[in-house]
Amino acid sequence: MMNTYKLNYNQLRQQPEISEMLSALERGLTKYRVDFYLVGAVARDVWMSGINKIEPRRTTGDIDFAVFINNISTYDELREHLIYEEGFFPYKGNNFVLIWKGRTQVDLLPFGAIEDENGKVSTNGIGLTNISLQGFTEIYDEGLPELNLEGEHQFKFCTLPGIVLLKMIAFDDRPEHRRDDIKDISDILNHFFDMYNEEIYTNHLDLFGEEEFSLRELSARVMGREIKKIAKRNLKLKERIMSILERNTNDKTNSNMAIIMIEYFKNTVEDNVRLIGHIKEGFQES
Repeated sequence: MMNTYKLNYNQLRQQPEISEMLSALERGLTKYRVDFYLVGAVARDVWMSGINKIEPRRTTGDIDFAVFINNISTYDELREHLIYEEGFFPYKGNNFVLIWKGRTQVDLLPFGAIEDENGKVSTNGIGLTNISLQGFTEIYDEGLPELNLEGEHQFKFCTLPGIVLLKMIAFDDRPEHRRDDIKDISDILNHFFDMYNEEIYTNHLDLFGEEEFSLRELSARVMGREIKKIAKRNLKLKERIMSILERNTNDKTNSNMAIIMIEYFKNTVEDNVRLIGHIKEGFQES
């Protein structure tokens, strides 16, 4: 049974004005019987600033929701309802984005039976109409905690291993545009032991005393194990994550992840390749 966490807007670094937007969104999702969960930077903020009182390294104005859709017509109808009945505006450059009150960007990322075998989704519209959402279904199926926001809104949100998995894939898809995803992964790994210690002491005690780990390395090993639980639900996803980890540990000089992690940890490529190696080792365990 996943936990429910009670938080307020300030803990999420959000303004109370988003309540109106969430209510409008929830009405549309309920009308079309669409389940959903929070992903992206705000999901990270739930874990870091909200639950664990850790200041994340950056903020964002976007709010991202993964929406469980089994046919594309439902997504089109939901989107039109939100535009014509609830006051959202379309964003002509991206069919997956809506704008609330001219200032808040809301990404509605459809996953489920509408994905092709590689996790890609195609919609009708203008601008960006194709998107890769590999991993979203598997994260949903693995089980999600819930957020109760000031007693007004309750919805599921992404797990920490799910956030890291999605960021690895997003970076791998567009490495030239997604450097911040690797710094966010670094931030999560740096604080993961503190945020996840109850789970670590309950289910990963075997790692203590096995060999000399730093807490960060132990956290990376646990992260690999936890990501594996999600990825093993889909062979292509599991192979994709393994490929990313291998490419970033096999050749120190060409580890794009390790090179970017230096900007966060202020260490060396070798240090970070070793850290990614611990994720890989955890991921390879049965």
